[in-house]
Amino acid sequence: MAHCQKQFTEFHDAIKLTEENQILAEKRDIIINRIKDKIPDEAKDYTTFNQGSYAMHTGIKPLDENYDIDLGLYFKMSKEDVKPVEAKQWILDAVTGHTNDVKMKTPCITVSYQAGYHVDITVYASENSDGKVYLAKGRPGSAEENKKWDESNPKDLIKTIRDHFDNENDRKQFRRIIRYLKRWKDIQFKNTTYGKPTGIALTACAYHHMYVKKEIVDIMQSKVEYRDLDALTTLVSNILDQFRTVSVIEDDSVVYYPKITVDLPVAPYPDLFEKMSLKQMKTFKKELESLLECLLDAKAEADPTDAAEILKKAFGDDFPVPPRKDTGKKAAALALIPSSESA
Repeated sequence: MAHCQKQFTEFHDAIKLTEENQILAEKRDIIINRIKDKIPDEAKDYTTFNQGSYAMHTGIKPLDENYDIDLGLYFKMSKEDVKPVEAKQWILDAVTGHTNDVKMKTPCITVSYQAGYHVDITVYASENSDGKVYLAKGRPGSAEENKKWDESNPKDLIKTIRDHFDNENDRKQFRRIIRYLKRWKDIQFKNTTYGKPTGIALTACAYHHMYVKKEIVDIMQSKVEYRDLDALTTLVSNILDQFRTVSVIEDDSVVYYPKITVDLPVAPYPDLFEKMSLKQMKTFKKELESLLECLLDAKAEADPTDAAEILKKAFGDDFPVPPRKDTGKKAAALALIPSSESA
């Protein structure tokens, strides 16, 4: 059985967001300073923090090189103090003109750069009588019911994901597994604009259903080796177990679809697959089944080269395939076998 741990480790190093962090941090800091200098006088006091995969240590290099960072602003106010779009307008006014592409979107303000980077800025009301934090949603042209404050706990989410598992090396495997799933998603749903699982949905799947897999290889020295292939195989199998069958009426006929729900691990615990249609969930399940088959086939191989070639189909060209060490031996052995013509 091939574990391919060396190849998984090299794959992780290839896709992990590393040197680009500095560039993203510079973009963030420039925007923070601009907001500080240009935010309107009527705006409330605030503090800033990193959020998203950058803060949770689960970021990967995007295939399209469209790097992003999420910046959160905790305003010292309640949701009763100001309307959500008005609060977002404070930030839009401050960053407009910083680049040629600044937009207010429903959940955030996005500042895009020609080089392919973008910064998403979200606005929160952090001091409310119920002790909760609320995210400003909506745009000037949105319907009134879509201009609202939604409960959100970004700092709790960051801590929950970043601190998952007590053991530091177990946490590292957890983060590796999330990154593998994200790259798999980017490869397998590369030409899909809508309906692909989000990064946070896959992260929540790993949080709820992943088990650490490691093996003691030297009892005397307490040496442990992690088995990422085993952990990923078990996780994908567990995710597939979460699907249930639902029936709907289509063209006067009963049609059955697989459906999955996975909650964010912090309040208000939204279902992270809620926006996927049943047809999209069917496609997602089919892709997961193909991934599981790929992982099982790789595990069944004795030669790590053969196993890695299988895994490369699921994870893309960044997954390394080691040279076949015994190729020469096989060729020599075949040369000694008499042909049918000379026999």
